[in-house]
Amino acid sequence: MSHLYLLGVATLTLTSAGFAGSDTNADLQARLDAAEARISELSAATNANWLNDARADEIRGLVHDVLADADTRASLQGSGATAGYNGGFTVGSADGNWSMTINGLLQTRWTNTDDDDAINEQWGFNNQRSWLHFSGTIAGDYGYDVRHNLGTADNNDAEWANGSMGMGDGWDLTMGTFKMATSREALIGDGHQMALDRTAGYATGQGVELGYSSDDFGFTFQVVNNLGGGGAGALNDSAYTYLMRVEYLASGSWSQFDQFTSGSGGAAGTLVGFSYWANDGGNNELANDEQTTWNLDVQWQWGGSGLYLSYTDFSDDATTGAADTDTNITQIMYSYDLGDNMEVYARWTDNELDNGSVTDIGVNNYLAGQNAKWTTQISMDDRDIDGLGGDITTISTQLQFMF
Repeated sequence: MSHLYLLGVATLTLTSAGFAGSDTNADLQARLDAAEARISELSAATNANWLNDARADEIRGLVHDVLADADTRASLQGSGATAGYNGGFTVGSADGNWSMTINGLLQTRWTNTDDDDAINEQWGFNNQRSWLHFSGTIAGDYGYDVRHNLGTADNNDAEWANGSMGMGDGWDLTMGTFKMATSREALIGDGHQMALDRTAGYATGQGVELGYSSDDFGFTFQVVNNLGGGGAGALNDSAYTYLMRVEYLASGSWSQFDQFTSGSGGAAGTLVGFSYWANDGGNNELANDEQTTWNLDVQWQWGGSGLYLSYTDFSDDATTGAADTDTNITQIMYSYDLGDNMEVYARWTDNELDNGSVTDIGVNNYLAGQNAKWTTQISMDDRDIDGLGGDITTISTQLQFMF
């Protein structure tokens, strides 16, 4: 349109050129120059707008791609997923229906043993326990619990794997491999013991467990393949071990008895427990067919000190006379908080069969609570296990790291 306008102006100017003379030509030239300048200005503006539109389209495309990538990442992560540390490294859905907690333990130890019957003292280092533990929830109503050892599995660090489901009103059902509820000491975790080791370790069994818990009462019933040599599946040949345990929380809370330590200022409490277990030899009548065991234990905490008493009675009706293996085991353990994250303890254990006892005296330095702990212990063993009658003195120091 601008070009037609210029053409018209030019035509009128030429038509009147003969009448206006040289002044008219000069005026026409000035108008023509102004029109050309305006055309150049309009053309430049049009080109600039086109460039801005192209850039806007590119930016809109980039934003769209970024948002699409964010949506993809969110869908892979899960809506509202949570992660952090809460008694272990945790990850789970926002509603808690799906979760996993990862725990780990490392105990490395130096030990020196002086046996009166030996010529020389013996010392060395060992990795006493190291494991990873996975537990959590599945679809809200179900749970899993898996322990994987990083060293040689034995009664001191046995593995297990089981699944569980809540049945309502405080009841739950567990199937798989799990720890046998033989005593309070056995049930307390490796990283929350007072002394370096349990007096008798613990056992695991493969079978089914029915549990109940209320504000002040707990009950456990376990049936597993015979602990004395039953096989897996049909190879077990109908041999089994059954165990019942009841616990009464006289005062305090259940959670405080997940460890022996009673720090200054902590709550006082009392927990009483009783366990009974026996064996059925099945079709092959295994050697432990007539063995029964019961245990009574009491754990006290007084906010700065603690006391644990345990009495175990073992009976085997199949053994008599010189071969009699019936026995009873008594354990007394006391601890006292010195302050400054230091704690001393003493433990005395007597086994009727061994004609003697073991006394342990130690100190715990809680560098970062139970998560980083340094324990030093001296053990004096005057049992006549080898028939030679010599005493054994053991000094050990251990670093524990747990998450």
